[in-house]
Amino acid sequence: MRPKLLAAMLCATLFGCAGQSVKHVSNSKRTEAIASMRAAEGAGAARIPEAARHLEFARQQVNNGEQLLVDEDTPGAELSFMQADADADLALALARALPLERQAQQTTQQAQALQRGLQ
Repeated sequence: MRPKLLAAMLCATLFGCAGQSVKHVSNSKRTEAIASMRAAEGAGAARIPEAARHLEFARQQVNNGEQLLVDEDTPGAELSFMQADADADLALALARALPLERQAQQTTQQAQALQRGLQ
């Protein structure tokens, strides 16, 4: 009787651990996506229309991924979280690019003004 009980407990533990590792991967993807969203928010993505749109896409994908986890669709959830991460990264890049673009335009205008002054 004891060996059967031990074997049953071992099987239950192994299957339980296997299930947890799948959820862990999904949770790590979720965490990465949320971290990317926070970075984009910190860079001011919400104030830039195009970046804000991608930030909203990321939020929707995270919500979708969470629902897929509830529905036990781990591969679908991971895909949603990866899409959310990509959208959040794009929002961050756009949020960082806009101030640089404005600065480049100002520098170009200043250079043109100096050039006109020398002529």
